[in-house]
Amino acid sequence: MRTGKTKFNHPLTSARLGCLAVGAALSCLSPAASATIVSMEAWANYGVNGNESAPLSSGLGLSGTSVDVLDFSGANGSQTGLHSYGDTSGNFGSRASGSGVYNVYGGFRVEQWITNTSAVSQFGSYHFQITPGMLQNSIGSALTGNHYVESGLLFDLRLGDTSVWASGGYLHSDASGSRFGVFGDTSLYAGGGTLYNVLGQSRDIDLGVITAGQTIKLTYTLTTSASGYSAAGADRWVPPSDFVVPEGWYNWDGCTRGMAAAATNGDGCVVGPGDVVHTDGHWLPGDVSGSHASSGDPFSVHLADHNMNFNVNGGSNTFGQLTMTPVPEPTGYAMLLGGMSLMGVLAARRRRRDGR
Repeated sequence: MRTGKTKFNHPLTSARLGCLAVGAALSCLSPAASATIVSMEAWANYGVNGNESAPLSSGLGLSGTSVDVLDFSGANGSQTGLHSYGDTSGNFGSRASGSGVYNVYGGFRVEQWITNTSAVSQFGSYHFQITPGMLQNSIGSALTGNHYVESGLLFDLRLGDTSVWASGGYLHSDASGSRFGVFGDTSLYAGGGTLYNVLGQSRDIDLGVITAGQTIKLTYTLTTSASGYSAAGADRWVPPSDFVVPEGWYNWDGCTRGMAAAATNGDGCVVGPGDVVHTDGHWLPGDVSGSHASSGDPFSVHLADHNMNFNVNGGSNTFGQLTMTPVPEPTGYAMLLGGMSLMGVLAARRRRRDGR
């Protein structure tokens, strides 16, 4: 039988007691927030052969859950296509496309009010996912003179009236070739020639300090555009090319000649990220040229005899998530220092007890 003081390991050792003291200070500053969608809208306008349409718009009513504008029109060999939509579950997108003589512009916007419902200031961080899309100019006949096609899109996240993150790109093709321009977050695009991918990526945006009880306004806007002026001409030779499927893009249309398969299912081949779709050199019948811009909306990639309809595998769009981290106030700092002091005292007692 042992006598005297017994040394043992208990869940509440000195180190753990110190951690509890520090944790108590943090637990007093637990984050809390509420978010409300106060407005949502989708809009578009288009023109075919110089004839402009009436503007299209869709707003979120008092009891509504979704907005949507959709139109496909054509006249005298020219065509337009547009789709901008969104719903309160977070699914949204925008697409603009056309061929011949056309002008298309559309977009989606959602506004959220977020309130810091805790009793202390919070550091705010906004996390959101960008849906894969593309900017593509499809050259039918050689562009000559003042003929051109162009596609473009713009993302914009605003805190109040100030833009805190933006990314935009445009792809212009004319008789001198194709030019790609980008501003803001340039890492969102990859590609070359007449096709640039909008990569499916996530972003975390620092919103700074949100004081107790403060309400902030976050507005997320996506716009797309497509325009062109072209005419059908002579047949055109298209050299061979390889298309690398971007991250987040999957094709479920089955096996087509020249496609590599990432996996197979009952419906055929699945073309997935990293796969290479090879297109042999070919003659393209003379036709009008066109362009396409999209993010979030279903879209197709046209590569000679490969017409691939892609989607985002298993993904869903969201308006973003807000993370709030407490800002330690003077009393909080005092508790933190007190906790660390306690750790020091307990450690000193342990050293004296152990004869160190």
